[in-house]
Amino acid sequence: MAESNPLDNPPASSRGYKKIIFIANGLFGEQLAGGDINLLYAIKAVVAAGWQVEFFGGRVLEHHLKQWNLPAKIIFTDGANTQSLRNDSLGSQLRLFREFFRRFLSTLSQLRSVGSGDIIYAASDYWFDVLPAVFSKAKLKVAILHMQAPSLREVIFRTRPDVVTSRVASLHYSLSQWLSLTALRFCRNKRVVVVQSLLQSALLKRGFQPAEVCLIPNGVEMEAIDVAEQGPRKYDVVWIGRVHRQKGIDDLLLTLQSLAHEFPDFRALLIGNLKEALAGRAAEMGLTANVEFPGFVSGVEKYRLLKSGRVYLMPSRHEGMPIVVCEALACGLPVVAYELEMYRPFFGNRLIYVKPFERDSFCRAALETVRKARAGEKLVNEQDLAEFKKNNSWLETGKRLVAMLEQANQQ
Repeated sequence: MAESNPLDNPPASSRGYKKIIFIANGLFGEQLAGGDINLLYAIKAVVAAGWQVEFFGGRVLEHHLKQWNLPAKIIFTDGANTQSLRNDSLGSQLRLFREFFRRFLSTLSQLRSVGSGDIIYAASDYWFDVLPAVFSKAKLKVAILHMQAPSLREVIFRTRPDVVTSRVASLHYSLSQWLSLTALRFCRNKRVVVVQSLLQSALLKRGFQPAEVCLIPNGVEMEAIDVAEQGPRKYDVVWIGRVHRQKGIDDLLLTLQSLAHEFPDFRALLIGNLKEALAGRAAEMGLTANVEFPGFVSGVEKYRLLKSGRVYLMPSRHEGMPIVVCEALACGLPVVAYELEMYRPFFGNRLIYVKPFERDSFCRAALETVRKARAGEKLVNEQDLAEFKKNNSWLETGKRLVAMLEQANQQ
């Protein structure tokens, strides 16, 4: 690598100097998760605000940056032949950890490219993104927190629904977040971006100062939603997700079965890479004629499919701040959900809440909501929906992020 030019890293006091470096070592595969989309929109916002942007990350990150027409000046931290890694077995989890550690070491070895006038942004709260940011000489270290990791006790006794039997991934997540936040606490100039108010409160209890914790919710692709065609609402229920115990898959399928018994022409659309895992179970429950699996879709097509539904079901037993609920609301769908603690502080009374985790009550609420939707009853307040869409667009949340960075850059 060429020697850095001092002019590339002017002191923090240089007027008008705005450079931010993103560390994104956890991005794998071509399908984007909610946190990945959050990252790309954050990059889009700072680029539009005139910031110089650079990255530490893998070649998959370069692919996505090019897809989004974003500047792709990347210091690669992966190997040229890195294969897509999965997280579905103990062996694959260990291989994934090894790759994380290799990217971490590669990032550390190249931190000299970060100047004292730069801002560095860890794209996750995992150690392989946060610790290099902490060790850098950047004048401000920023990390983002999407969800509170399970405690060690919750991992050991599996008292949180997102902890699977092997516990390896959950243990890694728990220890990783603890290590990252502990290290970040000792930085003089830092910010933690959180997507919901409960995380804000949790960080204040850990000793972070109010000015160091910035509440910036996940945004929604309102432009794409508005562009998506509004056709007939031919599906009674729409759901988007993955097969995991925290998602309440059993409750979802049993609710669909109950609805199919009530409405002979009932139709549901389950979006995602789900057919292999769920088609057989749906057949056993007599739902083959009622349930469609379109596979993974994104962008305008995803919102077109959402708009073709009447009701969105959210039987999850644990979430951070699910973008999909925001997307469903923005597409005009009433949402029936178990009342998880993080929902009401953000969504208020916009959701149809059911006491956790009363499956029969969830079925009844879904049945009543579908019946009302079929009858043409207005279940979403149009004026409130317009306000929600305005306040939670990526444009608006991007402005909040840029404002935070601009203020910190002037200090």
